[in-house]
Amino acid sequence: MTPPELRDLLADALALWEVPGRVAIAEGGVALEGMGLRIQAARDDERPIRWWLERPGQRRPCTSVTGLLRSLRNAVGAGEGEARRLRVAGA
Repeated sequence: MTPPELRDLLADALALWEVPGRVAIAEGGVALEGMGLRIQAARDDERPIRWWLERPGQRRPCTSVTGLLRSLRNAVGAGEGEARRLRVAGA
């Protein structure tokens, strides 16, 4: 995934989670401006890690897009409160 594709995915995720913020391309990855969060692509010798989610004092490995989004959601506090659930019921 290229940095522009990652930026667009994370911007869409923030909008879905109703978290205000701006995602910008930064050296080696993307940064969430004003949140102190960066996502850096892992080096080839760090595989199976694909990205590093960095925040002050912490560097968390992410091996998949799902793991990256879960870690990011927790980091921005979007996982707090009641989860929205889709319910299907008969007419």
